[in-house]
Amino acid sequence: MKILYDILIILPFSLLATVLFGSYAGMPEDSAAGFVICLALSLPVISLRGMKRKNRFRGICAAAVFIIVLMIAAGEKNRLLFLKEYPWVPHIIFLSAAALIVGIAASRNIWIRRAAAAALLIYAAAGTVLSWEISKEAFALICFIVLVRIAEEIQRGWVKSGSPDIKAHITGISPMLIAVCLIVYLVPAPAEPYDWQFAKDIYSSVSSVFGRIYGLLTHLSDDYGSIGFSDSGTFLAGLQGNDEEVLVIEVGNTAVKEVRLVGCISGDFTGREWVFDTDTESNYRMTDTAETACAVRKYAGAGQSDLLQNTNMYFESFMYNTKYIFSPGKIRLEKTKEKFPGISERNGSIVSEQRLGYNDSYLISCYVLNYGSPELPELLKKAEPITEAEWEQTARAENISGNDDYSFGDYRDHISDIYDKYCIPHGLSERAKAVIDEIKNGADSRYGRAKKLEAYLKKLEYSTDTGALPDTVTDARSFLDHFLFKSKKGWCMHFATAFVLMANEMGIPCRYVQGYTAKRDISGDMIVKQSNAHAWPEVYFDNVGWVAFEPTPGFAVPTGWGSYERTEDTGDDIIETDIGDDTDEESQISEETTQTGIDPVIFIMPAAAVIGALLIIYIVSRFGSRRRYERMTPQDKFAYLIQQDLRLLGLLGFSPENGETLSEYHDRIMRSENQDIKEHIGFIPLYETVLYSDREISADDIPPSEAAHTALRELVKKSSLRSRLLLMIKER
Repeated sequence: MKILYDILIILPFSLLATVLFGSYAGMPEDSAAGFVICLALSLPVISLRGMKRKNRFRGICAAAVFIIVLMIAAGEKNRLLFLKEYPWVPHIIFLSAAALIVGIAASRNIWIRRAAAAALLIYAAAGTVLSWEISKEAFALICFIVLVRIAEEIQRGWVKSGSPDIKAHITGISPMLIAVCLIVYLVPAPAEPYDWQFAKDIYSSVSSVFGRIYGLLTHLSDDYGSIGFSDSGTFLAGLQGNDEEVLVIEVGNTAVKEVRLVGCISGDFTGREWVFDTDTESNYRMTDTAETACAVRKYAGAGQSDLLQNTNMYFESFMYNTKYIFSPGKIRLEKTKEKFPGISERNGSIVSEQRLGYNDSYLISCYVLNYGSPELPELLKKAEPITEAEWEQTARAENISGNDDYSFGDYRDHISDIYDKYCIPHGLSERAKAVIDEIKNGADSRYGRAKKLEAYLKKLEYSTDTGALPDTVTDARSFLDHFLFKSKKGWCMHFATAFVLMANEMGIPCRYVQGYTAKRDISGDMIVKQSNAHAWPEVYFDNVGWVAFEPTPGFAVPTGWGSYERTEDTGDDIIETDIGDDTDEESQISEETTQTGIDPVIFIMPAAAVIGALLIIYIVSRFGSRRRYERMTPQDKFAYLIQQDLRLLGLLGFSPENGETLSEYHDRIMRSENQDIKEHIGFIPLYETVLYSDREISADDIPPSEAAHTALRELVKKSSLRSRLLLMIKER
């Protein structure tokens, strides 16, 4: 009864966890393998809980021996193959184990059962109102858990006659509860769920008001604290984690997997901070976008989509208060203004006339550069000057033709402005110049020098606990000396700043950018958190535009959608590894295993090991029991034998009944037709005499009792298979 009750309480938690989170663990859709694993783990554990301590120990030992020997017998190749082909299996095992722990805790504590049922009920109700996708399997299991909880609560509060055993009551009505849940599962669901629009409207209005108030109270400016985007370029003494969500982004182009979102672009560096100018109107971003689009079209022709792709990105702000419009660097500003007229560019930053708060949204039209393409380095090194005709063709495509701010002459002025503003040496020390000269002399192109500089900085240490800058740091020269030769560690601000200062010294136009990194999650959207805030440098390439680099250790420039991975990049030459040509050891293992099949010995050996281990445990247990028995007093021996004999009689079909005296029990057996049993129950009258008189057990009483015990054991061994198995399992 107890085991059945535990199954009804614990098993639904494991199955529900597999249904709800199996896909996140990587379990294939419409696969029963995950549920088989869940049952294979849950049912033995539940059964072990209902066993005696000794049998529980035997079961655990048997399972441990089987797993250990199976892993040894499988060999390294089969283990690697299994992990490669079924990487989700360990995840399902851990998931089921965690759910088992919750279920076991719930079976022991009523308040945990109540809390779990209430939480699941709220989840189901919220899913109904908010149109969450809840599978029928999950809903049926939730119904079962809630119904069991209701039945228990009714049983607890119902004053009635009869047995008060709640566990017996639940197991008794369990077929009806299971039938109800099966009906819930089998009844077809409507094609379109009720949308609860009135409830959604109320929820949206209330949450929007409270969210906006929260954002205004907690984010009074664009400075978001110790980590996160800030319009302040000050170096903090240290960073701390902040996983507050600030943006949710839907990306129209499925090829785009990750991007960088520009917030503000550098102005002047004082040695201790970057000073951003967001008051001066400019048209840098749109001009840069047009230059890049024109360069790609000229270089790649019909294959331009491998280098640059257009996409729309729908942004929704969350718990947020800012004037900045975060967007990829190659924003199509004029097309974006058609949908979002209240924005403008201020010295490279895109800002809104009205600050954005909770649930505000905007649509960005942009290009995404494919940093994963092997053609990009060639474009950056070999791009030819853009002609006026080519510029006009791109201007018409971008709806900026005829605009006085985007003429070909404005484009040429834009290039001059870049060199005037972002290519100024900062008066660095001789020691720093020596490092820069070594990097500069090791490559003969702007791209090669930028990559060597990037690789040099990546050799330093990433740390969010660097302490405040010393008072001796007062300008670019002292900052770079402190960072490169004393501290030698920092976070993205330090590395991006060092890259910009060193690139400028080499005559490379380079600027500092602060914003966010964003990557698609399993839902297909991009969830941007404060912890995704980042700073990076951008290098200007003649006839192409601004291109991001990543000098911070542990970070990489978003690849976009490239199918090539970079294994080495030390300058002008790029070594590419095609991911599809995988001939590593794991592939060889897979091929060998496919050809030869799985050796049955892999499974025979663990089974034999388990049998051997159980046999050893049985022998040791029997020997230990015999030794303990021999040291007992006559009274203890008689009590032990009585206990065992009554159990043996139960296995033979003569268990004592409730309220039955020993005399009545003896008479009932004697009235039976089983002559073999009747000959060996003389211990019952003796047991009754000992219980209700001063009669003591002597050494002479033990041999007859032992003889009766031996005879009853032999009778059990000759009876049904079930009785023989129970005799072996319950042997003490």
